[in-house]
Amino acid sequence: MYINVLSYNISWATQINLEEGSEKDFVEQCKKTYKSGGKTCIKKAIGNIKKLDPLDLVGLQEVNSDIETHIMKVQPNLKEYKKGQIGLSCVSILWNPTIFGKIITSHTFNLVNGNDRPCLVIGFDKDNVQYLVINVHMPWFNKRDEAIKTLETNLKSKFKNYINNKNIKIIMLGDFNDSETLLGSIDNPLILKYNNKTTKLSHKKTKKQAKKTLKSCCWHKPKHQYKYFSDTGDYILVNKNIKQKKIFIPPIFRISGRLNRLFSDHKPIMSRLKIV
Repeated sequence: MYINVLSYNISWATQINLEEGSEKDFVEQCKKTYKSGGKTCIKKAIGNIKKLDPLDLVGLQEVNSDIETHIMKVQPNLKEYKKGQIGLSCVSILWNPTIFGKIITSHTFNLVNGNDRPCLVIGFDKDNVQYLVINVHMPWFNKRDEAIKTLETNLKSKFKNYINNKNIKIIMLGDFNDSETLLGSIDNPLILKYNNKTTKLSHKKTKKQAKKTLKSCCWHKPKHQYKYFSDTGDYILVNKNIKQKKIFIPPIFRISGRLNRLFSDHKPIMSRLKIV
């Protein structure tokens, strides 16, 4: 069975039309281009999501609205969702219960002390097949080791029955803030350690391929201090029990021209997975 999965940082400031944070210049341009500013940009993003192949799992980062209900209307396979919030920062997971079954357990925790970096983990069961879905908004590189250690600790304490199951199917998606393309590739997977065991999570591309085709961050105006869509960092990773057939930025979000890309300051990442 094949499913389609999407991960998308949808820009907290854009949803409320506020010129703040790293997306300040993006929202400024939305306001220059559209009467309703960032809110129109988000509507256009949802319009593009509607045109994608049917989605069975979506991970959103920087949720700052009821955007899930709007996405569910245009992607009807998605019937349920759950938010995970730390401080002012929120992520969410939307899913197709026909595929993933029912929630057995879930937990939200902060990846980094002193920062709002949420991680939402949900354990599903569908006809005795168990899935663990992890949605992260990772910190920058200098705090990554702390975040991974926190993830390992929470998996060990909250999801023991899942991680001890050799047949567990793990899907990890999110904004990894990985501008140097240092983790998640097939040649440099993310490694989680617990109970003297290791789990490798990766997408199917090499680091070189990812640097060329998965540049999802970030929209910036000309001559901005940060470069325009030059960095990787938004990924969908799986363990050995799931086969990733492809991972890509949907073409509809790759249309050329800065003013044609006013959706979010990130591009979404999509993946085609074989789960059985």
